[in-house]
Amino acid sequence: MRLSLRWLKLCLRCRKRSSRTPDLWSYGRLLLKSLYFNVLTSSDTALDCVFEPIFWLVDSMSRWFGVVFVSLVILLTGSVVTVVYLCMLPVIFSSYPLHWILWHLCYGHWNLLMILFHYYKATTTCPGFPPQEKSDIPAVTICKKCIVPKPARTHHCSVCSRCILKMDHHCPWLNNCVGHFNQRYFFSFCLFMSMGCIYCSISVKDMFLHTHSAIQVFRNPYHRGVINNWKIFFGVEKQSDWLTRVLLPSSHLPLGDGLTWDRNRTVTI
Repeated sequence: MRLSLRWLKLCLRCRKRSSRTPDLWSYGRLLLKSLYFNVLTSSDTALDCVFEPIFWLVDSMSRWFGVVFVSLVILLTGSVVTVVYLCMLPVIFSSYPLHWILWHLCYGHWNLLMILFHYYKATTTCPGFPPQEKSDIPAVTICKKCIVPKPARTHHCSVCSRCILKMDHHCPWLNNCVGHFNQRYFFSFCLFMSMGCIYCSISVKDMFLHTHSAIQVFRNPYHRGVINNWKIFFGVEKQSDWLTRVLLPSSHLPLGDGLTWDRNRTVTI
Protein backbone atom coordinates (compact mmCIF):
# COMPACT_ATOMS: atom_id res chain seq x y z
CA MET A 1 0.00 0.00 0.00
CA ARG A 2 2.83 2.36 0.86
CA LEU A 3 4.52 1.57 -2.44
CA SER A 4 1.32 2.40 -4.32
CA LEU A 5 0.92 5.74 -2.52
CA ARG A 6 4.51 6.65 -3.22
CA TRP A 7 4.01 5.81 -6.89
CA LEU A 8 0.96 8.09 -7.04
CA LYS A 9 2.97 10.93 -5.48
CA LEU A 10 5.61 10.46 -8.14
CA CYS A 11 2.90 10.63 -10.81
CA LEU A 12 1.72 13.99 -9.45
CA ARG A 13 5.24 15.35 -9.34
CA CYS A 14 5.85 14.07 -12.85
CA ARG A 15 3.44 16.66 -14.21
CA LYS A 16 5.73 19.40 -12.92
CA ARG A 17 9.02 17.73 -13.80
CA SER A 18 8.95 15.70 -17.01
CA SER A 19 12.52 14.50 -16.44
CA ARG A 20 11.28 12.12 -13.73
CA THR A 21 9.37 10.02 -16.32
CA PRO A 22 12.10 7.32 -16.69
CA ASP A 23 12.34 7.00 -12.93
CA LEU A 24 8.58 6.74 -12.68
CA TRP A 25 8.51 4.00 -15.32
CA SER A 26 11.25 2.00 -13.58
CA TYR A 27 9.55 2.35 -10.22
CA GLY A 28 6.23 1.21 -11.76
CA ARG A 29 7.86 -1.90 -13.19
CA LEU A 30 9.43 -2.67 -9.82
CA LEU A 31 6.06 -2.26 -8.15
CA LEU A 32 4.42 -4.62 -10.66
CA LYS A 33 7.08 -7.29 -10.22
CA SER A 34 6.74 -7.12 -6.45
CA LEU A 35 3.13 -8.32 -6.78
CA TYR A 36 4.04 -11.76 -8.22
CA PHE A 37 7.77 -12.25 -7.59
CA ASN A 38 8.77 -15.54 -5.97
CA VAL A 39 12.23 -17.02 -5.43
CA LEU A 40 10.88 -20.34 -6.77
CA THR A 41 9.65 -18.75 -10.01
CA SER A 42 11.34 -20.15 -13.13
CA SER A 43 10.55 -20.99 -16.73
CA ASP A 44 9.33 -24.44 -15.66
CA THR A 45 6.94 -22.87 -13.16
CA ALA A 46 5.60 -20.52 -15.81
CA LEU A 47 5.12 -23.43 -18.22
CA ASP A 48 3.24 -25.38 -15.55
CA CYS A 49 0.95 -22.42 -15.01
CA VAL A 50 0.19 -22.21 -18.74
CA PHE A 51 -0.71 -25.91 -18.95
CA GLU A 52 -2.50 -26.00 -15.59
CA PRO A 53 -6.01 -26.06 -17.18
CA ILE A 54 -5.02 -29.05 -19.34
CA PHE A 55 -3.56 -30.85 -16.32
CA TRP A 56 -6.75 -30.15 -14.36
CA LEU A 57 -8.89 -31.57 -17.19
CA VAL A 58 -6.79 -34.75 -17.45
CA ASP A 59 -6.82 -35.25 -13.67
CA SER A 60 -10.58 -34.75 -13.49
CA MET A 61 -11.16 -37.22 -16.31
CA SER A 62 -8.81 -39.72 -14.62
CA ARG A 63 -10.90 -39.57 -11.44
CA TRP A 64 -14.08 -40.26 -13.39
CA PHE A 65 -12.60 -42.87 -15.75
CA GLY A 66 -11.09 -44.73 -12.79
CA VAL A 67 -14.53 -46.12 -11.89
CA VAL A 68 -15.07 -47.12 -15.53
CA PHE A 69 -11.70 -48.91 -15.73
CA VAL A 70 -12.35 -50.84 -12.50
CA SER A 71 -15.71 -51.91 -13.90
CA LEU A 72 -13.99 -53.05 -17.11
CA VAL A 73 -11.49 -55.14 -15.15
CA ILE A 74 -14.31 -56.87 -13.28
CA LEU A 75 -16.33 -57.37 -16.47
CA LEU A 76 -13.44 -58.74 -18.55
CA THR A 77 -12.18 -61.03 -15.79
CA GLY A 78 -15.70 -62.30 -15.16
CA SER A 79 -16.26 -63.00 -18.87
CA VAL A 80 -13.03 -65.01 -19.12
CA VAL A 81 -13.96 -67.05 -16.02
CA THR A 82 -17.44 -67.68 -17.47
CA VAL A 83 -15.98 -68.93 -20.77
CA VAL A 84 -13.60 -71.23 -18.90
CA TYR A 85 -16.42 -72.76 -16.83
CA LEU A 86 -18.81 -73.13 -19.77
CA CYS A 87 -16.42 -74.17 -22.55
CA MET A 88 -13.05 -75.36 -21.26
CA LEU A 89 -13.96 -77.34 -18.14
CA PRO A 90 -16.51 -79.62 -19.90
CA VAL A 91 -13.83 -80.58 -22.46
CA ILE A 92 -11.33 -81.22 -19.66
CA PHE A 93 -13.79 -83.43 -17.75
CA SER A 94 -14.71 -85.46 -20.83
CA SER A 95 -11.33 -86.00 -22.49
CA TYR A 96 -8.51 -85.50 -19.95
CA PRO A 97 -7.15 -88.19 -17.58
CA LEU A 98 -7.84 -87.89 -13.87
CA HIS A 99 -4.50 -86.41 -12.84
CA TRP A 100 -4.77 -83.65 -15.45
CA ILE A 101 -8.32 -82.89 -14.33
CA LEU A 102 -7.12 -82.48 -10.74
CA TRP A 103 -4.21 -80.31 -11.85
CA HIS A 104 -6.46 -77.96 -13.84
CA LEU A 105 -8.96 -77.68 -10.99
CA CYS A 106 -6.29 -76.95 -8.38
CA TYR A 107 -4.12 -74.60 -10.41
CA GLY A 108 -6.95 -72.74 -12.11
CA HIS A 109 -8.83 -71.97 -8.88
CA TRP A 110 -5.61 -71.09 -7.03
CA ASN A 111 -4.63 -68.65 -9.80
CA LEU A 112 -8.11 -67.12 -9.80
CA LEU A 113 -8.04 -66.72 -6.01
CA MET A 114 -4.67 -64.96 -6.13
CA ILE A 115 -5.88 -62.59 -8.87
CA LEU A 116 -9.04 -61.62 -7.00
CA PHE A 117 -7.30 -61.23 -3.64
CA HIS A 118 -4.45 -59.03 -4.85
CA TYR A 119 -6.70 -56.89 -7.04
CA TYR A 120 -9.06 -56.26 -4.13
CA LYS A 121 -6.17 -55.39 -1.80
CA ALA A 122 -4.45 -53.16 -4.37
CA THR A 123 -7.70 -51.28 -4.96
CA THR A 124 -8.81 -50.82 -1.36
CA THR A 125 -5.48 -50.45 0.48
CA CYS A 126 -4.38 -46.90 1.21
CA PRO A 127 -1.01 -46.27 -0.50
CA GLY A 128 0.22 -44.21 2.45
CA PHE A 129 0.34 -40.47 3.17
CA PRO A 130 2.99 -38.41 4.98
CA PRO A 131 1.91 -37.02 8.38
CA GLN A 132 0.16 -33.65 8.21
CA GLU A 133 1.08 -32.56 11.71
CA LYS A 134 4.56 -31.60 12.89
CA SER A 135 6.81 -34.60 13.52
CA ASP A 136 10.48 -35.56 13.79
CA ILE A 137 10.44 -37.54 10.53
CA PRO A 138 13.24 -36.26 8.25
CA ALA A 139 11.90 -34.46 5.21
CA VAL A 140 13.72 -33.84 1.94
CA THR A 141 11.68 -30.86 0.79
CA ILE A 142 8.34 -29.10 1.07
CA CYS A 143 5.50 -30.02 -1.28
CA LYS A 144 4.54 -26.91 -3.27
CA LYS A 145 0.88 -27.97 -3.43
CA CYS A 146 0.27 -29.56 -0.03
CA ILE A 147 2.64 -27.14 1.78
CA VAL A 148 3.73 -29.96 4.11
CA PRO A 149 7.11 -31.69 4.62
CA LYS A 150 7.74 -34.33 1.95
CA PRO A 151 9.84 -37.37 2.99
CA ALA A 152 12.21 -39.14 0.65
CA ARG A 153 10.63 -41.00 -2.32
CA THR A 154 7.35 -39.17 -1.71
CA HIS A 155 5.61 -37.50 -4.63
CA HIS A 156 2.44 -35.48 -5.05
CA CYS A 157 -0.39 -37.14 -6.99
CA SER A 158 -2.42 -34.56 -8.88
CA VAL A 159 -5.33 -37.01 -9.28
CA CYS A 160 -5.61 -37.82 -5.57
CA SER A 161 -4.53 -34.26 -4.63
CA ARG A 162 -2.25 -35.66 -1.90
CA CYS A 163 1.36 -36.67 -1.39
CA ILE A 164 1.93 -40.44 -1.63
CA LEU A 165 4.65 -42.35 0.22
CA LYS A 166 7.03 -44.12 -2.19
CA MET A 167 4.72 -43.25 -5.04
CA ASP A 168 5.02 -45.41 -8.15
CA HIS A 169 2.15 -44.07 -10.27
CA HIS A 170 -1.58 -43.47 -10.25
CA CYS A 171 -3.21 -46.52 -11.82
CA PRO A 172 -6.62 -45.91 -13.45
CA TRP A 173 -7.25 -49.67 -13.52
CA LEU A 174 -7.18 -49.60 -9.71
CA ASN A 175 -8.65 -46.11 -9.34
CA ASN A 176 -5.95 -45.71 -6.72
CA CYS A 177 -2.33 -44.69 -6.35
CA VAL A 178 0.36 -47.35 -6.17
CA GLY A 179 2.49 -46.52 -3.16
CA HIS A 180 4.31 -47.92 -0.16
CA PHE A 181 1.47 -49.98 1.35
CA ASN A 182 -0.12 -51.45 -1.80
CA GLN A 183 2.76 -51.75 -4.26
CA ARG A 184 3.26 -55.45 -3.48
CA TYR A 185 -0.43 -56.14 -4.08
CA PHE A 186 -0.31 -54.34 -7.43
CA PHE A 187 2.77 -56.24 -8.61
CA SER A 188 1.33 -59.57 -7.48
CA PHE A 189 -1.93 -58.83 -9.29
CA CYS A 190 -0.04 -58.13 -12.54
CA LEU A 191 2.05 -61.27 -12.06
CA PHE A 192 -0.85 -63.66 -11.41
CA MET A 193 -2.98 -62.06 -14.11
CA SER A 194 -0.17 -62.71 -16.61
CA MET A 195 0.14 -66.28 -15.38
CA GLY A 196 -3.62 -66.73 -15.78
CA CYS A 197 -3.52 -65.44 -19.35
CA ILE A 198 -0.68 -67.83 -20.24
CA TYR A 199 -2.52 -70.72 -18.55
CA CYS A 200 -5.75 -70.05 -20.47
CA SER A 201 -3.90 -69.63 -23.79
CA ILE A 202 -2.07 -72.94 -23.42
CA SER A 203 -5.15 -74.80 -22.16
CA VAL A 204 -7.40 -73.78 -25.05
CA LYS A 205 -4.75 -74.20 -27.79
CA ASP A 206 -5.89 -77.67 -28.86
CA MET A 207 -9.55 -76.64 -28.68
CA PHE A 208 -8.85 -73.59 -30.85
CA LEU A 209 -6.88 -75.55 -33.45
CA HIS A 210 -9.56 -78.24 -33.62
CA THR A 211 -12.32 -75.67 -34.10
CA HIS A 212 -10.31 -73.71 -36.66
CA SER A 213 -9.55 -76.80 -38.74
CA ALA A 214 -13.26 -77.66 -38.88
CA ILE A 215 -14.20 -74.33 -40.52
CA GLN A 216 -14.21 -74.03 -44.38
CA VAL A 217 -11.28 -71.63 -44.87
CA PHE A 218 -11.89 -68.81 -47.33
CA ARG A 219 -9.44 -68.36 -50.17
CA ASN A 220 -9.38 -65.40 -52.48
CA PRO A 221 -10.42 -66.58 -55.97
CA TYR A 222 -8.54 -63.63 -57.52
CA HIS A 223 -5.20 -64.46 -55.90
CA ARG A 224 -2.49 -64.94 -58.56
CA GLY A 225 0.52 -65.33 -56.29
CA VAL A 226 2.57 -62.68 -54.52
CA ILE A 227 4.68 -61.60 -57.51
CA ASN A 228 1.82 -61.62 -60.01
CA ASN A 229 -0.40 -59.67 -57.60
CA TRP A 230 2.20 -56.90 -57.42
CA LYS A 231 2.58 -56.93 -61.23
CA ILE A 232 -1.17 -56.49 -61.67
CA PHE A 233 -1.25 -53.77 -59.00
CA PHE A 234 1.57 -51.71 -60.56
CA GLY A 235 0.52 -52.48 -64.14
CA VAL A 236 3.76 -54.28 -65.00
CA GLU A 237 3.46 -56.21 -68.28
CA LYS A 238 7.16 -56.66 -69.15
CA GLN A 239 10.44 -56.46 -67.24
CA SER A 240 11.23 -52.91 -68.41
CA ASP A 241 7.97 -51.71 -66.84
CA TRP A 242 9.53 -52.05 -63.38
CA LEU A 243 11.75 -49.12 -64.35
CA THR A 244 9.39 -47.05 -66.48
CA ARG A 245 6.19 -47.59 -64.48
CA VAL A 246 7.39 -48.16 -60.90
CA LEU A 247 10.74 -46.43 -60.34
CA LEU A 248 10.01 -43.48 -62.65
CA PRO A 249 7.00 -41.13 -62.78
CA SER A 250 4.26 -42.73 -64.85
CA SER A 251 0.60 -41.93 -65.52
CA HIS A 252 -0.29 -45.25 -67.15
CA LEU A 253 -3.69 -46.78 -66.56
CA PRO A 254 -4.14 -49.88 -64.38
CA LEU A 255 -4.60 -53.24 -66.03
CA GLY A 256 -8.16 -54.17 -66.94
CA ASP A 257 -11.33 -52.11 -67.04
CA GLY A 258 -12.28 -52.61 -63.35
CA LEU A 259 -15.59 -54.25 -64.34
CA THR A 260 -14.61 -57.84 -65.04
CA TRP A 261 -11.89 -59.88 -63.37
CA ASP A 262 -10.33 -63.21 -64.27
CA ARG A 263 -10.83 -65.77 -61.50
CA ASN A 264 -8.10 -68.19 -60.50
CA ARG A 265 -9.51 -71.54 -61.60
CA THR A 266 -7.11 -73.53 -59.40
CA VAL A 267 -8.51 -72.03 -56.20
CA THR A 268 -11.68 -73.51 -54.69
CA ILE A 269 -13.91 -71.80 -52.18
